[in-house]
Amino acid sequence: MNPTPGVTQGLRDDSAVRRAAMIVIDEFGESAADFAETRAIALQRQGDNMGAARWRRIAPVIEEMQRKKRAGSN
Repeated sequence: MNPTPGVTQGLRDDSAVRRAAMIVIDEFGESAADFAETRAIALQRQGDNMGAARWRRIAPVIEEMQRKKRAGSN
């Protein structure tokens, strides 16, 4: 039994966002964050608010991962 409802779900969501970010980075490289932001806008225009929200969560994670990678390579 989870004493704090929602915490486990949040952790699973975070790992899913990180996995998605890694996949997008592998596919689009330095353009990955731009792709995620563009995808969010496209889904919003199509009326898919949940899909757009997911991509809006992925874009900053991509930026963070790429920033850390660049800082580590210096």
